[in-house]
Amino acid sequence: MGTLLPALIPALLLVMPICAATCGLQADQATPQPTDAAGFARRAAASAARHDFEHAVADLTRACELAPHQADYFYERAMAYWGNQQPDLAMADLDHALTLEPRALPALVARADLHLRHDELAAAIADLDAADHAAPRQADVRLHLADQYLFAGQLPAAVSQATLWIDTHPREDAQMPRARNLRCYARALSGKQLDEALADCNTALRLEPDMAAFFDSRGLVYLRRRDYDRAIADYDRAIDLHSKDPWSWYGRGVARLRKGLRADGQADISTATALQPRIAEEAAKRGIGP
Repeated sequence: MGTLLPALIPALLLVMPICAATCGLQADQATPQPTDAAGFARRAAASAARHDFEHAVADLTRACELAPHQADYFYERAMAYWGNQQPDLAMADLDHALTLEPRALPALVARADLHLRHDELAAAIADLDAADHAAPRQADVRLHLADQYLFAGQLPAAVSQATLWIDTHPREDAQMPRARNLRCYARALSGKQLDEALADCNTALRLEPDMAAFFDSRGLVYLRRRDYDRAIADYDRAIDLHSKDPWSWYGRGVARLRKGLRADGQADISTATALQPRIAEEAAKRGIGP
């Protein structure tokens, strides 16, 4: 089945080349003192690239003071606060950035991430829907939106976002296997369009044949189709490749129990529960169980 926790990361990392790092100079020696908001923002970006979020926040605070109507600076400071492990301050800046510019796509995506981290699903979904309307059809961010919708339990929306990304990107795109697997997994979780889900998983595995998550997703498709032998075979492979994923153990346990292999099935369920104590409860919400 794969983890239900996508990689929820800030929508934009402030990374810029830093001469100070390569020339052996201190940042304050290499960079003249800024005189305007843009200059402070540039220096903040250099600090953020070094993970020096404290100084990035200080410079972005000055940029916000000098240009209080510039939404980008509040968004960038939010990312610096986030990097500095200050999510409440990050949320406040994202709120303000979106007050200034309600359709700012990076801020909508980042705020949705923060809402998801705090289990604020309704607020997250509202931001995701706004981001969906703001994003160009072919935008790369659609794959991240698919992850977010999946985490929020919005499976049709996850499928829709993944489809938009797949339909606007070439087959050889490096992210195509992940996109195909994501769409396969969302469909498998919903228990719908299982033929299409199987085709997606097969494509993902042809493109990257040794990915545990892809075997795990296809195992769920087979489990939904009640093809327990194939489900067990895929979960076997997923566990061989990544033995710490509780969902692969749980899926194989369910398939074994449904085949009447009680001892083996219960052993797998026990292993899954040891790795993730509430897995049976989470699986039951999705109609997955013995």
